Amino acid sequence: MAICRQLIAHHFGLCALFIFCLTACGGGGGGAISAAPPGSAPSDVQAPGGIWFGRDSAADSVVFYLAETGKLRVQMHLQGGPLPSFGGGTVSVTSNNAVSGSFEVRGNILPPTVQPTEDLGCSVSGSVQERQTLSVQVTCSDSGGIVYDEALTLLYDPNVYERDSSLAALAGDYTLEFQPATNSLNIALDGTIFGMIDSGARCLVTGTAEPIDTNFTFIDITWTMSSCTSLIGNFEGVEMSGFAMANPAPNAAVGSYYFLLTGRTQDGVYALSVLFERV
Repeated sequence: MAICRQLIAHHFGLCALFIFCLTACGGGGGGAISAAPPGSAPSDVQAPGGIWFGRDSAADSVVFYLAETGKLRVQMHLQGGPLPSFGGGTVSVTSNNAVSGSFEVRGNILPPTVQPTEDLGCSVSGSVQERQTLSVQVTCSDSGGIVYDEALTLLYDPNVYERDSSLAALAGDYTLEFQPATNSLNIALDGTIFGMIDSGARCLVTGTAEPIDTNFTFIDITWTMSSCTSLIGNFEGVEMSGFAMANPAPNAAVGSYYFLLTGRTQDGVYALSVLFERV
């Protein structure tokens, strides 16, 4: 069972409100989970980085969280699902502005009593106009064939993405407002992470935080879950990765960070999408 699914199931009001803030502030318009190797792109290649907002043909929101390295995390709705699904992968930019890549995304998030839908593999192709628009065709399939095929025009939001990042600013102690007793993180000045996540398994997490580009808000997060104490989901030894970023919601509290991480258990893709607040 995905961490994100459990948080939404038990705390739907708070999660739904925060997701609305994320999608609303960006305006209108319509493989494996891994990070691309870091490095500077040639000057004639358009940079892909940004938080890109849009809507699909069903008027459901789509958000691409895309680092300068090509590492991608996605928030989208699938097959008319009532709640967003999350996924992760990579894209690359070639021939000046051509974009291609892939990601995996969790199937529809359903109540715990309902059999979850199959995870999807998605391809991405199109073009990017640096810091302006990301125009892509996204095609997602399960074992039965294509179930999502959309031409998306996503718009860039400089107010969110173009915030400086540093370990000095991130370092500190954090918790979740709705479950402070079973959710805690300590992030040291060197980026070392230690804490506990109540995913239904109450797992310890150990990992690292590292800025990707200090001119932008994304901080790369990787952690491993261990000493899990519940049989609900198999999280033991699972690695999660993704981004922490300064809270992108309007009028955000100072010192809070939104974490969007994805990983894989024996049950498939899972995600954590939460706002950690400084203690």
